[in-house]
Amino acid sequence: MKRYSAPALLAALALLASAAGATKLDLSADLEIKAGNYSHLIYGANQNSQPFFSENARLGFVIKDIRLEKTPQSTMDVGIILQSIGPSTSSGTIGSPQLGAIAARLPNSQGSPFIREAYVKIYKFLNPNITATFGRQNFSLGQGITLASDDLGFPGGLLEINNVFQGIKTDLFFFRPLAVTRPVKVYGASAFYPGNEGLWQVYHFWQQDDNAGQDILFKTISKTKKFTGLRYVLTQKQLSFDGEAVIQRGTAKEDGTGDIHNYEAHAFMLKGSWAQHVSIFGRSKVRLGYGRSSGNLPGNTDTDKAFFPDFGRKYDGIERSGYGEIAGASLYDMMKTSDTANGLPHGVSGLNIINIGVDLPYKKLLLSADLYKFRATQTTAAGSLQIASEVDLKASYALGDNLHLTAVYAVLTPLGLYPDAVQTKLVYGAVSARF
Repeated sequence: MKRYSAPALLAALALLASAAGATKLDLSADLEIKAGNYSHLIYGANQNSQPFFSENARLGFVIKDIRLEKTPQSTMDVGIILQSIGPSTSSGTIGSPQLGAIAARLPNSQGSPFIREAYVKIYKFLNPNITATFGRQNFSLGQGITLASDDLGFPGGLLEINNVFQGIKTDLFFFRPLAVTRPVKVYGASAFYPGNEGLWQVYHFWQQDDNAGQDILFKTISKTKKFTGLRYVLTQKQLSFDGEAVIQRGTAKEDGTGDIHNYEAHAFMLKGSWAQHVSIFGRSKVRLGYGRSSGNLPGNTDTDKAFFPDFGRKYDGIERSGYGEIAGASLYDMMKTSDTANGLPHGVSGLNIINIGVDLPYKKLLLSADLYKFRATQTTAAGSLQIASEVDLKASYALGDNLHLTAVYAVLTPLGLYPDAVQTKLVYGAVSARF
């Protein structure tokens, strides 16, 4: 196979952009290298330690402003984003129960590049107010509680319609993401209304899965979930607020019996911050957050009341991404402590999350501290609902706008749901660079 040097490849891309009548070729790169250790990770009756060394790299090529000869008022962007996620030479990283399930969702978790995004974006598509994006693309709905592409991209289409009525913007979307190996249909709409002080967003979408799967309450052979959400975002000089509430409805056919069950669940997340000048540190920030999702009551076998989207934001490479460096909690699941769909002990569903945090800048150093409290909403058996508390300490040092060093020390203290478990600890250092 003939190999090309990096300069030759860039020259070829520049020539392609010129031939296409484009005005710009955008290149972007992100790289995070992380080394650390989890100690006493909880999984059933066991607690194991897991050292890791991971690399997460992304390389993007976007040819912009391509002129369309047949529709001279329109222009087009063509983008290809490659991603590489892997544990480097530490093959034991993806062998742990906690990280193995996360790695299994990736097209390749051993460092080989895969296509994260490959899309065509057309401006003034059929109408001056419409922008259309077709292909595999990055997408997040609201805070990402119900829908986010999480490093994989969603194949499908997105129409962004500006100024539909009195400044209202509307998005229409249809995607075919994979739930592990099975394709799922996701389609819906979102509307944005700029208020006097903040931005309102309302959305509704359907998630149709015609294949066998595992839900919180039962195994299914097909299911349709419907999510309706309302979000309000306020950003001022000192105060910021982000609140989102979601209702989940739909039906499912149970595997084995063929019985039809209903979904009746809900969730909300409220986040706010206050910025204030503090002597020595400068402009500092206090953060507060509270969220809750519904769960299944004892004796309930017909209606699934556990809030559980299949495509919410919860991953970062081969690790969890969410509330708490160790727990990585979403509003409905967390770092696996068992083989259940939500990672919680059997019969436990729903989460309550409380977060108090502070950011203190000192010259090029940013010091952060967070306290989390996790509690289950319901359990089908008698027992405690207290999951854990977690303390995270983080220091980030900027060597420049595009280069940062980060160090984290986190301690998760198991509570009543894990009476025999000892503290889980995480220590890691990371280097992140981008251009």
